[in-house]
Amino acid sequence: MPEPPPIEAHVDLRDFPWMPLDVQRVRASTTAQQSGDAFRAAVLLWCAAWHEVPAGSLPNSEKLIAGMAGYHVQNGHLPDEWLAIREAALRGFKQHSDGRLYHRVIVTKAIEAWGHKQGREAEKLKAKKQRDQARERQRRRRERQRQQEQNQ
Repeated sequence: MPEPPPIEAHVDLRDFPWMPLDVQRVRASTTAQQSGDAFRAAVLLWCAAWHEVPAGSLPNSEKLIAGMAGYHVQNGHLPDEWLAIREAALRGFKQHSDGRLYHRVIVTKAIEAWGHKQGREAEKLKAKKQRDQARERQRRRRERQRQQEQNQ
């Protein structure tokens, strides 16, 4: 039986235009040693997985994945070029119990980014709360001043 997904289902990084890249790890990887087409397709799939929900995953659809890698179905068939590099391009992706394919390294980076995003959102909420409280104090001050002026 497949393992449960390695990341929470709601993790959404579609508003992140960037993805961290561990340059040394990529350059030393087996993926980097593949053909240029396979490497290009792998990088496109990493990028696609970054903007999927949950982040770090791909749908388990051969046609969708091929399209994400730049190889589109022709006459109802997957291109031979895709089939030739498919295994190399999908290296590191593993199917989990929700049926989606997850890449361990992309998921790890996504979890880190999600933590930063949550921290920023918490800071924004705290700042908004402080602004709202300051506005409320100001409103009460003005209200007291008006009442004092009316009582004089």
